[in-house]
Amino acid sequence: MVMRVLAANKLEYAVGGNDLLLGVEFSLYLGDRVALVGRNGSGKTSLLRILNGELEASRGTINLAPGVQTALLAQEPQYPAGSTLRQVLERGFARLEAMEQELLGLEARLSDPETYSRWDQLHQRFETAGGYTRAARYRSVLKGLAFEGREDHQASELSGGEARRLALGEVLLSGADILLLDEPTNHLDLGMRDWLAGFITNFGGALMLVSHDRGFLDRVVKKVAWLRRGKLLWYQGNYSSFRGQREKQEAQELKDYQAWQKEKERLEAALAEFRRWAASSEKMAARKDAMESRVERFLLEAPPVPVHAEGVVRMRFPADAGPERVLEGVGLEKSLSGRRLFRVESLVVRRGERVAIIGPNGAGKTTLLKVLLGLLPSDDPKGHLRTGTNVRVGYYDQKLSGFDPDTTLYQTLYRILGEKAHAALGAWQFPYLAQFKKISALSGGERARLSLLALSLEEANLLVLDEPTNHLDLEATERLEEALSEYPGTLLLVSHDLYFLNRLATRTWHITDGVFTDYPGTPRAYLERQQSRAAPSLPPRTPSRIPGVKPKEKPKGRWRLEREREALEQEIASLESGLGALRQMVGEAGLGPEEYTRLAGEMEGLEAQLAEKYQRWETLAQELEL
Repeated sequence: MVMRVLAANKLEYAVGGNDLLLGVEFSLYLGDRVALVGRNGSGKTSLLRILNGELEASRGTINLAPGVQTALLAQEPQYPAGSTLRQVLERGFARLEAMEQELLGLEARLSDPETYSRWDQLHQRFETAGGYTRAARYRSVLKGLAFEGREDHQASELSGGEARRLALGEVLLSGADILLLDEPTNHLDLGMRDWLAGFITNFGGALMLVSHDRGFLDRVVKKVAWLRRGKLLWYQGNYSSFRGQREKQEAQELKDYQAWQKEKERLEAALAEFRRWAASSEKMAARKDAMESRVERFLLEAPPVPVHAEGVVRMRFPADAGPERVLEGVGLEKSLSGRRLFRVESLVVRRGERVAIIGPNGAGKTTLLKVLLGLLPSDDPKGHLRTGTNVRVGYYDQKLSGFDPDTTLYQTLYRILGEKAHAALGAWQFPYLAQFKKISALSGGERARLSLLALSLEEANLLVLDEPTNHLDLEATERLEEALSEYPGTLLLVSHDLYFLNRLATRTWHITDGVFTDYPGTPRAYLERQQSRAAPSLPPRTPSRIPGVKPKEKPKGRWRLEREREALEQEIASLESGLGALRQMVGEAGLGPEEYTRLAGEMEGLEAQLAEKYQRWETLAQELEL
């Protein structure tokens, strides 16, 4: 039986008179992987914080199974001075080590049914939290999040994006039974997102996550929980399955709502008629009273307002198609601290093309955009760039700059649109009162929508968008995708959201290790053509139960085998590291014959030890599979 680790009972929570949670109830079990979706401001982050104990619900309770621990990904992590990356990432090992010591203490009394039950539950949680694979998981996180070789660096000196990635690694290695991940893919490039999806798939605990990356959600989740009007609605399957189910429901909701509206109009017209004749006789007055009661009951039974009638962001980017040749570049090159970011010998961007620019973090994607926009010069003095006649460029900066932080939303738009500012802001889902917030007080999602709104007013026939889906909820991302699909101009898109790019792009530019590649197709088609990346992977999780054998018959032997295998994996990693260092030394120039002979002898000894350890590891693996 799958263990229940959390039960939420009738949760209620409100902010500023806005009810975010209204009697929310659900349970989480080991193995659950849930996507929490909903509009920005619907209460997703608040719910995660309540589950983690950081916020207290105004009503309701959170019940955790005994000993169960949660871990929430911090939005703005802070690290004390002196903490290294290694120390931050290994914090969670203390819990696993404590669980291991308790298991060892219980092991001598397994014949007692109550003791065995405690051992069995603790062992299940120890395994699902990664107790047997902690060393492999640690190495995987270092490599997957690009911290390999930097373990002794100071955590407090990391950039904002790096600090966020370190917080993600800390949560993944926390040993928690329930992971609560709020936008875990932010600041992750394509390779990192691919790695994270694999890592999460191997996690045996419960997971609830918020993400705007639909492709990531499709790979990872098994259920979707939609937070709407304070209620949590549950759907089986991944995000695409959820959208398919919702489309059918929305069609039926709209049909029911339209029928209700039609009946409402008929009843109100009849009531108006009765009221007109009510004074003519007691009989007509009684009919009027009866009709009023009927209308009141009818209004109380109103169906929910359909999603499309609630009001959604209506995005549109009007423009003409522009000239045939939009951009031409020759000898475009840029380096940083002596490291080449890219070299583009020549390129031509033609009218209507939709170019996706992909590559790892720090590869130079944003820098390339700035060179193409003329904001940065090419390092090659012979390099030049030419923009087509009548090309009007609209640039969406991922830093969301260009706005006066001391002005209000309304003041900002009034300077552009005059009295039409209120209507434009309303169409982009800024309520009337919110239109008087200062730019500095806007949330990330509000700033993103404001930037896109301003861009829609420029009538640019070349849109250059740098991470446009960051800070947008899934609904707004889908509206943006629809608007860009209908856009008649030319697009240059930087994004780590493959789902978004594959729906729009017709051409792909890939930048990595100083190499620029131009491919005539979608990013998915391009990546499928490349050799499989040497992504870090976790060893397959070994089942904690032997089919057909009751756990009570052989828990102790299996437990010791698992621990021996874990210790072997650590020894193998240490030997491989030492062997690699020796090989590097042997490869260096200037070694004398004696030094070379000594190093070669040490390498031979390490290789022999490795062969012995590998043979024992394979034997253990076979025994554990029996």
